[in-house]
Amino acid sequence: MENSPQTIVILLIVLIVGTLIGGCFPSIDKQGKSTITWTSHIHPDFFLPYDNLTSDENSLITYYSSHTWLPGTDNHDYCGAKATLDVYGFDLEHGQASGAAIWIINRGDGEPSSLNGIQFGWHIFPWLYKDSHTHFYTSWISGETHGKICVNMKCPGFHLTSTSIAPGQVISPLPHISGQKSYITIRIFKERNSGNWHIEFGANGEPEPVGYFPKSLLPGLIENPVEISFGGYVVHKKPRLSPPMGSGYVPASGKAASFSSLRLIDEDEDEYFIKKDLPYTADMKGCYTPTSIDTSQFFYGPLVVWTNSLIFHIYTNIF
Repeated sequence: MENSPQTIVILLIVLIVGTLIGGCFPSIDKQGKSTITWTSHIHPDFFLPYDNLTSDENSLITYYSSHTWLPGTDNHDYCGAKATLDVYGFDLEHGQASGAAIWIINRGDGEPSSLNGIQFGWHIFPWLYKDSHTHFYTSWISGETHGKICVNMKCPGFHLTSTSIAPGQVISPLPHISGQKSYITIRIFKERNSGNWHIEFGANGEPEPVGYFPKSLLPGLIENPVEISFGGYVVHKKPRLSPPMGSGYVPASGKAASFSSLRLIDEDEDEYFIKKDLPYTADMKGCYTPTSIDTSQFFYGPLVVWTNSLIFHIYTNIF
């Protein structure tokens, strides 16, 4: 039986509804050279303050889109990173979160209790801040925290040295997506002499020192190699809708969110631009996937953006 225009529209609406309640279209073109398989309980996007959530974690849906450098893939051992990230603002509700970050982790033996890592970037997280502003943030986890995620300055550990910027601070102003982009540049490196992990942050400019994580805070990162990831994520709790990832635009739109000036940092604090593609990680539903890395930059966001105007456009053009 042939598909009538009405049948096609009905199928489209069914797929759209599926997208809004947590499903999405499968990926047609798998980008990147390989996919890294993460076990769900130690994926970096779970560096989120779930102790601040008021419901079962099983009711949460997380999507992610990132590139990862893995130790042993070249002749260098890296222990730091630097990147420039576009920054955006949205009016989100309790039960929604969106952000972009750099992760530096060591998995230990693969169990959550042995995971050591640092995450830092920007996010909108009404659960945590009781607002929908865009915040610069850090979070970390180690065996010393017994599986608890420590965010910003909410538990002892991070040493603040700056008098002008602190983890958790609001990033402003944020221009409209269609206008000039706002961005942050963040840098982290392990100081050779002390072994401490230093973080630097800059809004629309070069990063300046913010503070450091003491070597003793993250024992799993002292002598062990680390994985370094760059990417975006969104979280929503049913029945809330999934919020936008990055700018909310597809990578091919020209308005998509990006990571640029991607660099890896070695133990001598020398920086190396990422000039070749890295393995990518994306949610298995194919909702999001990053573009390949080109000239130390990649874009990320949804594969398809569905809006009421787009649905109307499809309907009117079919009929």
